[in-house]
Amino acid sequence: MKSITLIQEKHSSGSILIVTHSVVIKTLCAHFKNLPLGKLWEPPFIHATSLTIVELIEKESSIVME
Repeated sequence: MKSITLIQEKHSSGSILIVTHSVVIKTLCAHFKNLPLGKLWEPPFIHATSLTIVELIEKESSIVME
């Protein structure tokens, strides 16, 4: 995903906060899990006030909390 790559290149260390809507969060999680968009609406349900933590180390990513 080009936008995530650009963010990683600009901020190679430290923490980054992205505030967005649940559909975008679901899309980002699908990207990090390497899931097709056809599975976008499968659980877990993302609530409006949710917190998702993704750890990116070099080219590897893992969802720490969803």
